[in-house]
Amino acid sequence: MGALVPWQWLASPALFPLSRCCAAEIQQALLAVLAGEAFLADRPWGEIWWGRMRLDLGSGWQLQIDIDRDRLGALMWARSPDGRDWEYGCQRDDWTLGPDSRIVEPVALLEEGQQQALEGLMRAAICWPAPLVTCGWVVPMGHVKPSPYARRGGRRQVHRPVTSAGRGKSGRPSKTGSPVPTPL
Repeated sequence: MGALVPWQWLASPALFPLSRCCAAEIQQALLAVLAGEAFLADRPWGEIWWGRMRLDLGSGWQLQIDIDRDRLGALMWARSPDGRDWEYGCQRDDWTLGPDSRIVEPVALLEEGQQQALEGLMRAAICWPAPLVTCGWVVPMGHVKPSPYARRGGRRQVHRPVTSAGRGKSGRPSKTGSPVPTPL
């Protein structure tokens, strides 16, 4: 196979990971949410006053929407189900205008009523369940009966010192009968 000519570049499978989503595709995903598509949020709206909320849509889209002083903001990042992404500022109305070009943003493409409906859905969003254990520490989950097998003491000693009598507790002979400690 010879070299690709410019009109074949976009069809090249080697360049597929380099392509991005367009704002119109993301707008369609947002319209699907407004039509009732299921989605989960990473945290509730009430925890965010100024920050970002990540939405995972049932269709596979992942969206990260800015919340600016308790109001719906711009879409900051998106990933399509096929792995293509979109970042705020990556799409302009006319790149030849230089600094005068405007950013094309999917939430701004929605009508005012649709933006308000999207904000209402995000305010009432169901969130991913909190993990029960994170980094070895138990997350409080309300009134949960503790396990009767829970440790009561301090930190458990994982490694015991190796003695001349062998591995493990002092005075216990090596499994091999050798004065050399037993290898793991």
